[in-house]
This record gives sequence, C-alpha cells and structure tokens, in this order.
Amino acid sequence: MEIPQDKPQPSFAERTARNAVVVFLLLAIVTLAFGLGWLVQDLRQDDTKSSAPPAEQSLGGSRNNESVGAAIIDEIVNLLKTQYVDKAVLNEDTLRQAAIDGIIGALNDSHTEYLSPSELKAGALSLDSSYDGIGASVSDTSGAVTIVTPFRDSPAEKAGIRQGDIVLKVDGEATDGWTSQQAVERIRGQKGTPVSLEIKHTDGNIETITVTRGEIPIESVFTEPNLEIIPGESGKKLVDRDGKEVTDVAYIAISQFHDRTVTELRAKLQGIESKGYKGLILDLRSNPGGLLQATVDVADEFLTSGTIISEVDANGGKKSWSAKSGGLATKIPIIILQDNGSASGSEVLASALRDNGRAQIVGVRSFGKGTVNQLQQLKNCGDPAGCGALYLSVGRWLTPKGDQIEGLGVKPDIELPMTYDEYLDQGDIQMFKAIDLLHGK
Repeated sequence: MEIPQDKPQPSFAERTARNAVVVFLLLAIVTLAFGLGWLVQDLRQDDTKSSAPPAEQSLGGSRNNESVGAAIIDEIVNLLKTQYVDKAVLNEDTLRQAAIDGIIGALNDSHTEYLSPSELKAGALSLDSSYDGIGASVSDTSGAVTIVTPFRDSPAEKAGIRQGDIVLKVDGEATDGWTSQQAVERIRGQKGTPVSLEIKHTDGNIETITVTRGEIPIESVFTEPNLEIIPGESGKKLVDRDGKEVTDVAYIAISQFHDRTVTELRAKLQGIESKGYKGLILDLRSNPGGLLQATVDVADEFLTSGTIISEVDANGGKKSWSAKSGGLATKIPIIILQDNGSASGSEVLASALRDNGRAQIVGVRSFGKGTVNQLQQLKNCGDPAGCGALYLSVGRWLTPKGDQIEGLGVKPDIELPMTYDEYLDQGDIQMFKAIDLLHGK
C-alpha cells in the first residue's frame, strides 16, 4: 500500500490521542491476537491455576508483568468510542495493522512476522514443489528488500538479477518499509505475466528489469556447477585453474531443502564411494535453507554418528538430533562451499559436517539465520475471511559444538571471498581452492 506524501502534520493533541489508540491496540493484540498456540495456552493455564481476583491479575492492577488484563483495555475503548474528538482515525483495520507492526517491531527480530490472509494465499512461506513467480528468495534484514539468491535457470537469473541486488520498486511502487513477505506477495503472480523491478546492483548501478513470471520447479540437488567455473569457457564442466576437466572429484550442489531433497540426493550419491573419487565438493552457496527434517536427513547421508543440530527453546529446554548409520557417503572427503547467501538449513548442514570432522568449509561467513520458526494460524479476530498467521521464532539453533548460528553465521575454515568482478576476471576461485584441497595441494 502506497503511503500518502505531503500530508498535513497532526497537532500535538492529535498525536497524543492517536498514540493512545495505538497503545490500546498494542495491549489488545497481546491479549487477543495471539489467540492460537502455545503462548495463549500458557496464559490460560496461569489463569486457571491462580485464585487471585481479575483486578490483581491485570497489568493495571498488579505488579505481575507476565499477564495482561482486559479491564484497562475495555476502559480505553469505551473512552475512545464516547469521548475521543476525532473518531475518523479509529479505523479498525489500519490501526490493527499498525499495532501488529508495532509489536513485531518491538521484538527486534526480523524472523518473526505477521502474515495477512492475502500473504498466506499468495504462498508466503510455502515449500511446495513448484510455484508461479520469478524464482528468487528475498530478505529484509538489511532494511531493504534484497535478493538473497536467484534460483538456478529461473526467470530472475535469466533476466540478470543477481545475489545482493536491492529491489527498489515493484511495478513502479517503492519498496521502502516493505517486509520480505510483502515483497513476495507483490512479486509473485500467475505464470506468463510480467513484473517490473527497479534493481540496484551491488556495483551501484540501477536499472529497471521486466521479468516474465514462470512456473518455478523446485529441483534442489544438482551435479553440475552453479556457476560456469571459467566464464565463457568451461560450460557445465568441472575444471581446474588451467581449464582442465576434473574427473576425479565429485560435485553436488544443494539449492534448498524441501520434502524431496533427500530423495534427489540419494539418487545422485548412489555408488559414489566406489567410483574412486578423491573427494566431494558440496556446494551450499546461495542455499537459503528450508525444512528441518530434510536438512537432518541430508546430513545423515554423510554421517554415521554424532550430533547434527541442537535446539534451545523458549523455556531454555534443549533437544538434539543425532545422526544414524546407513548413509551413502560417510567416508568420502568433503569440501563445503558457502557464501553469505548460505542460510538456515545450509548453515545447519555445514556446521554438522564440519564439527563432526567430515568436512572443511571454504568461502565466507554464512548468513546467520539460526532461529527455529513456527507458523501459528490466528483465529480470534472475528473476521470470517481469516485472521492471518504469526510466523514466530520459538527457539535457537546451536551447532554440534554449541555455537550459536543466529546473527553470527558459520565461519569457514578457509576464508576466501569472491566478488562478482573477481569471478569474471579470475573464474570461480572458491571452486579452484576446493579442487586443490581434494588434490592435496
């Protein structure tokens, strides 16, 4: 929704009154909007166990800051309805959204978001095997809508959109203040239809790119390099620094983790340890993550034992996932490639293999998305069209060695940055390093 410009500024009294409305709505949302899931269940258990009168349980009637009472909210509502001078600003939809945004913003957690019914309908957070769109993942953690990665062979990639590009406008509308889910909702659309994106590339150049949306199949495991290793020369071959084809090293790229990823991977790993390879390059660059169980299942193919990942939940409880025997590639040496677009599941996999002594990591520090998130449908808004959902952080991932991923990422064993210009000039230097390591150089 476009924000009107040059609007007359409200007086101090109007601002004060409007702030009171927002305060009321913030409290109301805490009490009412979290109507489904573990949070409200905990509050109900507390209420059930307590014998204190309601006034003592409310925020306004006691010093118990862990509960929010409705009495003061009802009083504010009645005062606003009967005495507030400018009832025109009491638009429920607008103020409710402002209140929700205020709550989410106060958390300072870019991974917790409110999703409107329309965003859910548009496929936000969907991990289906295909969808209609341009084929790119986006993030808003930098304060701007940023391309985390364009998917391989997608309309976005073919149109020239690259990792790190900032989306300034969508169909002429500025993206200032948009969340990643708002961007997804606007950029996705029926296949065959165009969308105009004003893009600021990492080199500072700005251009408008029109992308024709397509059906995006979500194949996730590949045996050909993501990048042409020597631009304009090597095609889809795995080659060394001299352009010589490398046949004694296996290569697998995983672009994300969905419900078919481990099946795809197993098909590619069949017999890999009997073919005489000196090692395997596991390319996780620009992998934004995906499903936890898919990530754990993939790790199992490379490990025989050990911790894969641990979760610390909202109450401080900890649980871990451990590897099982029976994987197809538990002995072959592994070099993992990662970049700052490697996030979530790819960080879990990289740290699991590295911490269990199965791999070295080459590249740069990964993205640092280490929250456990759940989608909780909201039901108590009274709107038959739906209330949306809360995508909330409920825990933190820890690596097998106990290191936090969130905000820190996974540090590579061999730090080797590669800019787009360096790639054009020197080729895929990270791939060359992985080949050298597996060749013992």
